[in-house]
Amino acid sequence: MSKNRHCRVLLPTDHERRQIFHWIRQISSYTAWKRILDFYETWAEAAENCRHLASLSGKEESSSVAESDHIECLKGLAHCEDGVLRLRHGDKRIFKYDVNGEFAMAGRPHAYWGNYVVRIEWGEHPVIDDNNTPGWSQFRTALYALAQAWGECSDILESRWVDEAAPLSYGNWTRDYLQKMHFPTDLPEIPDPEENILVHTGRTIPCSGIWEPVDAPKTNSFTLFRKPQRPKGPFQITGCMNYLHGGSPAPQASQDTGDDIVQTAVTWRLLWRDTRYEDGSIPAEEQDYVFLRPDPAESTSNMTSSATEDPFLWSETGSPAPHSGRWLAEHDLLTSITVEAGEQLPMHQGRATRWLLAKV
Repeated sequence: MSKNRHCRVLLPTDHERRQIFHWIRQISSYTAWKRILDFYETWAEAAENCRHLASLSGKEESSSVAESDHIECLKGLAHCEDGVLRLRHGDKRIFKYDVNGEFAMAGRPHAYWGNYVVRIEWGEHPVIDDNNTPGWSQFRTALYALAQAWGECSDILESRWVDEAAPLSYGNWTRDYLQKMHFPTDLPEIPDPEENILVHTGRTIPCSGIWEPVDAPKTNSFTLFRKPQRPKGPFQITGCMNYLHGGSPAPQASQDTGDDIVQTAVTWRLLWRDTRYEDGSIPAEEQDYVFLRPDPAESTSNMTSSATEDPFLWSETGSPAPHSGRWLAEHDLLTSITVEAGEQLPMHQGRATRWLLAKV
């Protein structure tokens, strides 16, 4: 990823800004994560079924889904349940990567198994099937569905890496993705708060909500002679809005130039403070949310296919990406990057890696 600050940044239209605002509210909603919890429960039931069938067939010791795997799955489910319950009461800290990060902890078991299944496809682990692991097809199908539902909303989760840029940028991939989504006929206007709350990269975010990078001068936080002056708008937009987390350092912005993705220190402006569910209610708009993943027809066909077939597309650092989209690092499947077709796949954490295309 380049850090050149002098390239022209692609920006959404006014209509696309309204779509992105709606999209971020949707993937950070109680409805979204309650839906994910339902997929998690199905996967946990599939893990329990694997253990039950292994016991009936005398394969308790040889099954690739061990008792310890079932226990870890249940632990992840418990974290997901706690996260959804806390979110229902208005606690947004569950999206963070810290002691409050219930979803960060819930993501570990299925990320481990997602990584394991990919390595099977790469031929690095022995093939698993229903003969050596009774119930495997159901387990793998449920895992796939959970991973797809989780991946659709995972951009809301705080990264474990404090120096990582905000995940959402606006470019060809985002434009194409917005065209696939379902939006209300009349999208509301973007809020334009009278009080400008601005936070520069590296400074502490005062509250969780939707923030947008803008062209505003960095203000001094202290002076002996006068009260610091807050810049007044209107401000020029310099990138894509993101959901940022209260109490965390403001990240850099990911800015798409069409040829590269630039990671730049910016000033973030608060558009909308997330106070949902604090009064006990669920916004009416959530009744109309439509999610794209998992696709029922695709999930069944992909996950019940022969283990010799390869439903995954992967490439290595330094190679041109064969498709535009989100790519996951081999050793870090909870973190994604967005690249355009033909763009060189980057290093990850300073080393070469293999990248897996996250299907959308």
